[in-house]
Amino acid sequence: MTVERSDAGAVIEDGKIARSSTPVSPTLAIDATGLMFWPPGKGLAGIPRVESFLVNAALADPDPCVEVVAFRSGEGRFRPLAPYEQDHVAAGEILPHRVKRWPGRSAALSQAFEAVRQQPWAKRETDRHLAKTVTNGRKGIAYQATRLLIRAYRLCQRMKIRLGLPPDAASQPAGTKQALVLISHHILTQEDRSAVSGAAGKLAFLCHDIIPALRPDLLGAGTGERRFGPYLEHLVRSGAPAFCASDEVGATLTEHMRKAGIAAPVVYRFPMPSILHETASRMGTTSRIEGGEPFVLYCSTIEVRKNHILLARIWQQALEEGVKLPRLVCAGRWGWMIDELKAFLKAHPELAASVTFTGLVSDDQLIQYYRSATFGVFPSHIEGWGYGASECLDFGVPVIVSTTPSLIEASGGLMPAIDSNDQAGWYAAIRRMAEDHAWRSSLAERIAMQHRPTPASASWAAIKAGLQESASRQRAKDRTV
Repeated sequence: MTVERSDAGAVIEDGKIARSSTPVSPTLAIDATGLMFWPPGKGLAGIPRVESFLVNAALADPDPCVEVVAFRSGEGRFRPLAPYEQDHVAAGEILPHRVKRWPGRSAALSQAFEAVRQQPWAKRETDRHLAKTVTNGRKGIAYQATRLLIRAYRLCQRMKIRLGLPPDAASQPAGTKQALVLISHHILTQEDRSAVSGAAGKLAFLCHDIIPALRPDLLGAGTGERRFGPYLEHLVRSGAPAFCASDEVGATLTEHMRKAGIAAPVVYRFPMPSILHETASRMGTTSRIEGGEPFVLYCSTIEVRKNHILLARIWQQALEEGVKLPRLVCAGRWGWMIDELKAFLKAHPELAASVTFTGLVSDDQLIQYYRSATFGVFPSHIEGWGYGASECLDFGVPVIVSTTPSLIEASGGLMPAIDSNDQAGWYAAIRRMAEDHAWRSSLAERIAMQHRPTPASASWAAIKAGLQESASRQRAKDRTV
């Protein structure tokens, strides 16, 4: 038997990592806060899909220095996931030593009271979360009774403080304050200021895009959008590194900070994982499905930025000119700022015969669409990456993209690109793709020759290496202070 000790403090026996007898404190943490707000069992797309990949890669990593956490706004800190939260976010099997066991109701209640003693002024949201930890996520009479009991205990502690009496003593709070936390998109848009403060610990952020700061006209004026820019600038000022899936986003982030008079952040580039293709590979469902009605696929949330209105106008133009285009299938949930699109569809009810909006679909359904699509389209005005475009290439499907740089990068510069406002150009390209079988086949051959799906393991390795390097830099900096 070969035995050695890794840098993380784990024991490696015959190439397998086992637990060391000496506990190892996590130094890297992946934030799952955003996923906790996503209903279980619902299909994931876009940013939630990427964050699910990250969380599950961390849960599957045997390295004891890696942890998965969520932000507790009532406590102003990141905490390891409770057992029911692990169940909520886990998409696959968690390694046995990663599984966080429910300690039982009595022990969990004792831990909840300890959390109250540490943060007596926390809000009702914290009490609801603590009650869930005691009941292991189960709702019902036991949950309601536990929540009321925790609330009563909290009010008792507050009353003692107000009367000048010593409250019940709290032990030293435990958390992941020393870990470098890669925060979720939710923290940048929905949480309170304490989530990005220095008090919450050392942070890194996944920069999917900076569209809320660049094009707020395409996103509306919600609270999350207003917070995004200031939170982003605060993170960069504090020295938080950025992890970007495209060179374009990294360059745009750097330029945005330059214009704001802020020093450029350290940017780590990681390859976007081909998550859906990897899922299909495990099921043996990556080959093409020939036959059936030809159709054009656009996989994206339906929102003003994604430019579905352009496609609706093109399919209407084709109807008016007597041109037969394949059915357009728009796969994705309905989003925001789509009044113009809805009005156009209402004014042209005949489009329902040639344009289908599927709503949110499961991974299995989406895989079927990619396997059988004639070609894809992605006319978005602006993107951080453009998952629907790269997924088309993963499944060998030719796709027409807009000229936004991230989409050209996501499609490897292999596919035809047209300005998102050029309706005539898009109409001509869609007609050619539908009618010119030789051209379409040549694009498919180009994909087969020059594109390879990116394994999720390669993406996780790049992200983890960047986090390790950043944590090492921070430790070296702390030693010199």
